[in-house]
Amino acid sequence: MGTELEKERQLIEAAKQDPKLFAEVYDRYVEQIYRYIFRRVNDVDTTEDLVSQTFFDALSHLNGYTFRGFPFSSWLYKIAHNNVLKWYRQNSKAKKIDLDEIAELKAREDVQENVEVAENKIEIMTALEGMDYENKEIIRLKYFEEVTNIEIAQIMGISANNVGVKLYRALKKLKNIMKSNE
Repeated sequence: MGTELEKERQLIEAAKQDPKLFAEVYDRYVEQIYRYIFRRVNDVDTTEDLVSQTFFDALSHLNGYTFRGFPFSSWLYKIAHNNVLKWYRQNSKAKKIDLDEIAELKAREDVQENVEVAENKIEIMTALEGMDYENKEIIRLKYFEEVTNIEIAQIMGISANNVGVKLYRALKKLKNIMKSNE
């Protein structure tokens, strides 16, 4: 077991005994969980609420967490994923990604180098909107959140082998959608 994973396991075990230590876990993961949720709901207030709920849920159920050799972030992503799904069910109308906002964020970066990348991302994000939730989610986790297949399996509640198959099929669908949009 890697030393980082072992340190994390020890921190989680210590936080089970002293919830104040959970602040270190929060500090370590809040930014990536925030990005993960924001990319799904595209609203700052909703994102902040869902991030708070995610960490509240994690702290509330920390004693039920069992280390299985994966980073603690896998468990946090699963909680965040479930909170986003719950939010969508409660609001029953999916928020669309504001493509102008994505383009504006990209324009702030090195314009010359990133214009093509921004256009490709917008094209990909537009194509993703035409896909069902599961395919969209697996592509976002793998390529936007850079989560491993094993972590995706944990987050989505499927086997790691199934992740590879679903990812292959989702990419094939995405490619077909992008070809038809040309």
